Amino acid sequence: MPPIFVVIITLVFLIAFHELGHFLLAKKYGVRVDEFGIGIPPRAWGKKIGETIYSLNWIPLGGFVRLYGEDARIDNERSFSSKPIYQRALIVFGGIAAFFLIAIAIFSVVAFTGVSGVVADDTLDEWENPRVFVRGVLEGSPAAEAGIVMGDIVKEVDGKEVTKRKEAISYFLDNKGEEVEVTVRREGEEYSFLLTPREEDGIVGINLVRIAEKRFPFYEAPLIGLQITGETTYMVVSGFYTAFSYAVTGRDLPDYMELGGPVAIVGMGAEQLERGFSDYLHFVGIITISLAVINALPIPALDGGRLVFLAIEKIKGGAIPQKIEYGLNAIFFLLLLSLMIFITFKDLGF
Repeated sequence: MPPIFVVIITLVFLIAFHELGHFLLAKKYGVRVDEFGIGIPPRAWGKKIGETIYSLNWIPLGGFVRLYGEDARIDNERSFSSKPIYQRALIVFGGIAAFFLIAIAIFSVVAFTGVSGVVADDTLDEWENPRVFVRGVLEGSPAAEAGIVMGDIVKEVDGKEVTKRKEAISYFLDNKGEEVEVTVRREGEEYSFLLTPREEDGIVGINLVRIAEKRFPFYEAPLIGLQITGETTYMVVSGFYTAFSYAVTGRDLPDYMELGGPVAIVGMGAEQLERGFSDYLHFVGIITISLAVINALPIPALDGGRLVFLAIEKIKGGAIPQKIEYGLNAIFFLLLLSLMIFITFKDLGF
């Protein structure tokens, strides 16, 4: 199967699992589920099983669970609006929790099959496949001018194998002002570049780290998966904060950050899949957590916004007027959909 289709199927699975979180908790608390949909209407296909319509929709940018009494306050024991606030909050939070659960499962598999990490040059042999990774390249430096880019793996310097960070640095320092040949691996292919370390200090302008892999036994993998999920969540939240702060101040995003939508995600996922199953799983884990964080934002039309409305209802002792809540959800849904369409056209080069 072509990598692009694998990525698309993966994204559909993530969306379905997210909606399943809402679905299962709604069923647990006796709320009638009228529709379980993948994609955004208009509907392309639907089949009613029991009391629920299961549908596929034409706009492939999300999914939804339509609950009885969700958009209109109905006095009925099976209505969402009739349930206690804590039950409604758990039903809403179920989708976010589902993303985190699947992320933990994904990273647990990564830990079992072999997780990559930054290690010191003197790390013991329990770590496998050590390699020197280019974490950053200084603009205008000898390395940048030669063609080395972030993500390259340094294999050799002047024909000498490199497996430790200090080995590469020593080669550069020993050849100040002299041309050296650097061989790197990039996306499964090897490339050679000629560069000249600065004569005064031997600097070539690359940030190097040593990475290696380690496999954890199956009984340790879930704990490592939980740890990686926590670390990745912090990384994703920090990234969103940085992007938001840059947007508010009108600055361009840093070179290492780029705004991307579904098309960009599919493209990056296909590249990661070609690199290997473990790399692809790690990528999917990051995307899963990113979706969880986005859904948790306190914005109307997202799960986080719905939780805010429930919190306000709890504090003030009464629900927000239905017209106001419905109007805010509709406005922000259109804004988010427009943003998604804009990003998609940008990814396509329009």
